[in-house]
Amino acid sequence: MSQVASPEKTHPLPFPGGEPTKAPPLQKETTVGNYFVSNYPPFSFWKPELAGEIVAALERPPEPLNPLGVYVHIPFCRKRCHFCYFKVYTDKDSSAIRGYLEALLQEFRLYAGKPFVGGRKANFIYFGGGTPSYLSVDQLRHLTDGMKALLPWDEAEEVTFEGEPGPRTNHKLKAIREMGVTRLSLGAENFDDHILEINGRAHHSKEIARAYAYAREIGFPQVNIDLIAGMVEETEANWRECVRKTIEMSPDSVTI
Repeated sequence: MSQVASPEKTHPLPFPGGEPTKAPPLQKETTVGNYFVSNYPPFSFWKPELAGEIVAALERPPEPLNPLGVYVHIPFCRKRCHFCYFKVYTDKDSSAIRGYLEALLQEFRLYAGKPFVGGRKANFIYFGGGTPSYLSVDQLRHLTDGMKALLPWDEAEEVTFEGEPGPRTNHKLKAIREMGVTRLSLGAENFDDHILEINGRAHHSKEIARAYAYAREIGFPQVNIDLIAGMVEETEANWRECVRKTIEMSPDSVTI
């Protein structure tokens, strides 16, 4: 991601030779930059000759009292943000999405049949993306009902769901709460419409307040506000305002 700096701003720390160096100019667009590891082990370690080790690990019984966490990736979005490096799709129809959900449940079924997972109850569940709230209510119910049949949620300490504060959110938030989600993470990212637009976000600031208020109204035990630092054309004044507004909302947690 690009640095936010004025072309004339100099680095405050002393450098050899006694002259400070000028910071890079403000970037107007995001470009491919650092290499991110989006999963562990990284894909470069996924080799056919190592498949036996994965199978062997799943065949071992878990350590007593070892908590079980489950991450579910939903790789679909209304649009791709300019800074996004995750595996997401914006061009899939309902048939393709349904196929992905069936594959997810098939994989889940495979794990549930192994000693390391089978018979256990999940302590923590996290739905990330992509945009999990992109799924329709019927698609979400199909997925969560299938998961619960294989790995009960009734003793989960926390079930987290990432949601976009976009239009037509309310009926979906209500359904998500009814499915047993206890922690809603709203992807606000910034509160300035220009910055949201220039970075490719699909929502506007007024939708953040509306989604947050409704999440409180229907009783999510925890509501998280997600912010992104270093967005294109962000300034120190803007960032301070984003922090101020977040504190004013008084969420249960904040991720940056």
